[in-house]
Amino acid sequence: MRRKNVLCTIMAVMTAFILGGCGKQDSETPKEAVSQEDEYVYVAEYHTLNSGSGGVASAVIGEGKNIFYLGHTNSQSTLFSMDLDTMEASEIPITLEENQYFSGINTDREGNLLAGIICYTDTEPQKAEQVLIKRMTPDGKELQSLDVTDIFSGKADLYISDILMDKDENFHICTGDEIYIVKPDGTLYSQISPGQYISSFFSFKDGRIGAAYFDTRGFFAVNEVIPGKTELTPVDSPISFDYGVYHGGQDTDLLYTQGGLLLACDLSDEAPQEILRWTDYDVNSTNLTSVALLSDGRIAALTTDFMSENPGTELTILTKKKKSEVPEKIILTYGTYYPSFFAERDITAFNRQSQKYRIMIKEYGDASMNFDEKAELYLKELESGQFPDIIDLSYCPMPLETLISIGAVEDLTPYLDGDETINREDYVENALRAYERNGKLYAIMSHYGVDVLIGKTSEIGDSKTWTVDDVMELLSSREKGVTLLPQEDKSGILRIMCAMNQGLFVNKESGECNFTGEEFKKILEFCNSFPDTAGDEPTLSDLRSGKTLLNRNVITSVSQYQMYEYMFGGPVNLIGYPAFGDSGMTFRSNGTTVAMGANSENKEGVWEFIRFNITKERQENVSSPNGGFPILKSALEKEFEKSMESEYIKDDNGGQREIPKSTWASSMGGEEFSVDVFAATKEQVDQVRRMIDTAQNGETMDQEIVVIILEEASAYFSGQKSAGDVAAVIQNRVQLYLNETR
Repeated sequence: MRRKNVLCTIMAVMTAFILGGCGKQDSETPKEAVSQEDEYVYVAEYHTLNSGSGGVASAVIGEGKNIFYLGHTNSQSTLFSMDLDTMEASEIPITLEENQYFSGINTDREGNLLAGIICYTDTEPQKAEQVLIKRMTPDGKELQSLDVTDIFSGKADLYISDILMDKDENFHICTGDEIYIVKPDGTLYSQISPGQYISSFFSFKDGRIGAAYFDTRGFFAVNEVIPGKTELTPVDSPISFDYGVYHGGQDTDLLYTQGGLLLACDLSDEAPQEILRWTDYDVNSTNLTSVALLSDGRIAALTTDFMSENPGTELTILTKKKKSEVPEKIILTYGTYYPSFFAERDITAFNRQSQKYRIMIKEYGDASMNFDEKAELYLKELESGQFPDIIDLSYCPMPLETLISIGAVEDLTPYLDGDETINREDYVENALRAYERNGKLYAIMSHYGVDVLIGKTSEIGDSKTWTVDDVMELLSSREKGVTLLPQEDKSGILRIMCAMNQGLFVNKESGECNFTGEEFKKILEFCNSFPDTAGDEPTLSDLRSGKTLLNRNVITSVSQYQMYEYMFGGPVNLIGYPAFGDSGMTFRSNGTTVAMGANSENKEGVWEFIRFNITKERQENVSSPNGGFPILKSALEKEFEKSMESEYIKDDNGGQREIPKSTWASSMGGEEFSVDVFAATKEQVDQVRRMIDTAQNGETMDQEIVVIILEEASAYFSGQKSAGDVAAVIQNRVQLYLNETR
């Protein structure tokens, strides 16, 4: 009876992501995708591109057997070629004049190298004195050189992101947000300015040029670049393309990665062909820059970890081998609706270092299924009790409490306390308990943010907690027209307030509830002060003038806190939702957060993955900008210290000039803004530290109870019943539900 009720409730209230389970495999071949001949599998080899002392600025897979890449230091840039058979790299002998730099490389259909060369002025902003487009053989012999300086005359900070040649030998030059089509004689054919950043630039198999990007409506589109036209032309295809990394192909129109899958298709196909899932070969698909199907059957991929402090470019080669020649590992299934960037990053890193285990992502549903179909698939897995070894909680359609109630997740306490190298006292205590329920620990966040309300200190004060009475008093002291949270409505704020204060209303151990006290009535009255429907996003002027008092967000970095000081025009206070006895601030996972499947036959392996993500080496050395606060205390302190360190470059006079540590570009109320963030002060760090210290777990109220509250509260919001009458009805209905489900 209880399972049936829980499942029906889930089906009724699901409004977002679907997570599925899968059956258990004892062992499987690592790094494999079974080819059409079952006895063969792909095996991955990894090679780091070496450019000497500098980094790799850009790299491309040639049509022949070469990788071309651009090594870059502060003083010069150098072209390299790597042989895909020997994996040996050599410098291409091309001499640049003073102030000349390579900018953008690619290859033509014969495997010749295309390169942009720019000579910059010393002015700020930099302008191009000369722009050259060269076509060269792989060993550097010049085949063609065009001076296109006049085409780019007056364009400041010119950067060529890509160059392609079409079937008529026109050059297509992409600068990121513009495309210039240049005839073989160097004159301008046409120019296209879509007004958005072009994320992928590629050639179709017949030599036409394509471009993929988010258009001005926010829709992702794959387009054709037609010489002579001033706008991109949507491709004619029955396939519904979505955000991904797109490449052209020799034998197929498109080779692209979408949702972690490598797909291939001709534009006339009804559906793409799935080739592989990148994480099966320990490749993070979010870092892909170039992919090619080589003529000898191998697959080549280039990845660059742009989030790393020292980004490096890596070449992955997938080669077919006999299955019997490849060592086996124990397979752990990772069940998820959507593999996030963090999951791909951590799974690939774990797989590469583990000698015993291998994690394989099991993503449920596909692009052909609608929401209800995916939900039905997930619920069938629940009913059968087939949970994956690792349950992704970042993209789970149901709260942890529901997973616990149906026996899907394992208590991690024995694993944590029994681990010889992991000590509880080394971790941020309240963050470690974020997924603790009734004394049992079901997950550990590797990184996290804190869900808070942000307000200008001069408007809301500097208290760290407040009650409903405090907020109502604040509002009553302001003139008419001042709003608290214009983007929240009555029902939305009621849902949040119940979750924040649920311990007052529901006692899970005794199975009793109390909604008839003054606290719940005050919450109803508070929520009734909000509009029936959410309003528009406030403007920066609204925040700075005090017309809008609060903004809600999940704070994941010190620099984000600094950005809010800019948005509000002064010091800000981080405060929680009005709560009775609690801080009102809650933790939110901002990294890989998983639970151990209760039916897993390899629980030690699951723990190995969880502990891998919280080890000192991983916590202190693996991070990303605004990627969340680490749960290890020492790593958190290092992050705080780093945020307070100023960064400098040499100026024209030989001195030092402080530069921004990061730049936030966002919008508020339709107004776009950009803010440079410099080294934080100790006071700013202390504000963030205090926020973390006072945050609590984000336990979610039983969704059936939430539905009851929202249904009955509508009568109060519409003026049909008093707060007391509504509270009495909620009390009776919730108590009846609790009695039935115990």
